[in-house]
Amino acid sequence: MSSQKDIEKSKIYGEKQKVRLYNLKHFIFDFGGVLIEKTFVLKNLFDMLEADLNFTIPRFENSFIRKIKRSLSSGRISSHEFLEKIFEKYYYPFQKTNGALPPKKVNVEYYVELWFDLYSQVTTFSLVMAEIIERLHQAGYTVSLLSNTHDIHAKSNMLKGFYDNFDNVFLSNEIGLIKPDMEKYKYVIKKLDTSPKKCVFIDDKILNLVPARELGMIVIRFESFERFKKTLNELGIGNINKNLRHDIKEKYKKYKKSKKKYKKVKKEYKKAKKEYLKKKGKSLKRKLAFQRKRVQYKKVKSEYKREREIKKDELMSNIKVS
Repeated sequence: MSSQKDIEKSKIYGEKQKVRLYNLKHFIFDFGGVLIEKTFVLKNLFDMLEADLNFTIPRFENSFIRKIKRSLSSGRISSHEFLEKIFEKYYYPFQKTNGALPPKKVNVEYYVELWFDLYSQVTTFSLVMAEIIERLHQAGYTVSLLSNTHDIHAKSNMLKGFYDNFDNVFLSNEIGLIKPDMEKYKYVIKKLDTSPKKCVFIDDKILNLVPARELGMIVIRFESFERFKKTLNELGIGNINKNLRHDIKEKYKKYKKSKKKYKKVKKEYKKAKKEYLKKKGKSLKRKLAFQRKRVQYKKVKSEYKREREIKKDELMSNIKVS
């Protein structure tokens, strides 16, 4: 039987997303698994704790661990408090003592610093993605970060200057909301003062993409740098040059102007045709005047159709969630 998570994920698999390039203004990136490789730091830390202190921490499908990890990511508890809860639940109650004295307290701060060092040593911002982000900036887009994280990782990322790459940084531990809660996406949209259809959201987890897509964002599942660049090509912005967004807006402006002119001339032509056919004893003068209207209409119509094709081919696309 499918789990609720599987059902949620299946909602957007293979879905066609209609992309209007002239609407896009924001690119919003996830962090871990997209801009840096997955680190598995917490798993490694748990391994070290178990080896140092000779106790066991449950890893899979454990409701207590899930609960305190969620509290950590939403900023309700600190990394120090997180480790204290681990020790209080799985370490202290099972220690053997030889006398009346209580078990020796663990130096939590030592393991907090160890956690920080472990994370700092293994995190490297992708140069390929850094270049793409910089080019998106130069092309006129707003680039933001939307990340589930906590105090230790956020501190390390900030000290390394990773967050300097973004116009806006939305961290779960600071705003108290975590993906895939819908409220986090709504919060970001409100803070950006924009609409979902103007945003592209990139994340490596399908589960995190589902709420964004339901809200109306264009979503891209990040699988590899090569696949991401291919998706940008499919999107229609593979060549992220300095004037990209300006050129897209100018093309769309030209199309809108052509459409407006076409509608006006079409209305005038229909009116002239109706009056010409209604009047009896059509004079050569009236006939020539009507023919001029018809020639003008056909010319404007042809120009509009040409601009509409440019819009269709260069300003609109369909991409799927792989």
